[in-house]
Amino acid sequence: MDAHSTSHTEWDKSGNETMRHAGRSLWFPILVFTVLFGLLFQYRILSLLKRFGMNVSPLGTRFPVTFDFQTAPVWLSPFYQTLDYLNTVWFTTFLGLFIAGAIAAFLPAAINRWLKGNGLREHFAGAVLGLPNMFCTCCAAGTVAGFKKAGAGLGPSLAFFVASPALNIVVLILAFELLPLKLALARLVLGVAAAVLVTYLVSRLAPPQPTVSARATGTAATPAATPVNWMRYSREIARNVVPLLVLGIFVVSVFKTLVPFDMIARNFGDGFLPTVLASAVGTVLMIPTFSEVVWVKEFVGHGMGTGPATALLITLPAVSLPSLWVLGRVFRSYRLATYLGAFVAALGVIGGLLFSIL
Repeated sequence: MDAHSTSHTEWDKSGNETMRHAGRSLWFPILVFTVLFGLLFQYRILSLLKRFGMNVSPLGTRFPVTFDFQTAPVWLSPFYQTLDYLNTVWFTTFLGLFIAGAIAAFLPAAINRWLKGNGLREHFAGAVLGLPNMFCTCCAAGTVAGFKKAGAGLGPSLAFFVASPALNIVVLILAFELLPLKLALARLVLGVAAAVLVTYLVSRLAPPQPTVSARATGTAATPAATPVNWMRYSREIARNVVPLLVLGIFVVSVFKTLVPFDMIARNFGDGFLPTVLASAVGTVLMIPTFSEVVWVKEFVGHGMGTGPATALLITLPAVSLPSLWVLGRVFRSYRLATYLGAFVAALGVIGGLLFSIL
């Protein structure tokens, strides 16, 4: 056999070995994301069908624990509300943390290719990636930490963070089913504005922090190492996110105990001041997915005007005090979190006033 044939044979062997190694490296990440998103989709879709009256029970529903809010002392109410909320969102929060760890462990190369910068292309890519996640704000806050750890830029990270709850496809379907057409359209239009326009402006006003890819600081991504990396990153993100998230939920629960907004909102009319108040409170409160649609439907039935209703429809799902707190921690910039909260609140006021005169 001549030298040329030998070289060609060795090249073929090297190429086959590379392909086999790539195949071994890919199967586990594909399996992980398939399982995680399968669990997320079944939870969201079956929850929607259950809301429509079908006798289905998604995996990850609440534990059978009830809290007696009526007879409990007032000082216990914030603790009860915190535990009750965690009982509602525990499943998607865990999924969000594991997805965040998987992004950091398996996708640094893809993140650095598509989401590294802060241009319009990366920004739209971040918003599009938020669509299938269907998280509430608290769950999205944990997941965006995975994007940051994997090296994503500020703009696409913010776009993902807001698009995931604000453009939740399942919630939009519910809005068009339960709400008047004008309010449902407001939910859609303002959701796009929050996820794309607001986050782009905030990313320009707040200078992006340097990002370090997980691949640059982590273990080599061999087939044997990837499960270890995934668990390690998920644990690190949970350690940074969960305590702030729980504390933020408790702070908001204290606020809800002192200011029973749901009782006040039923007496809202319309106009500038009710819209501003609704937007401010909606920016602070955290809610489980679907809740803004159900709340607004009830409030409108009790006389709430279009302005405050529209403001709540965008501010409630887009951000919350706990999620903004976590966002500030993740990006080491509470000014960034303040900008985002203020811009979303302003969008709620402007959108509410515009849709109230249309």
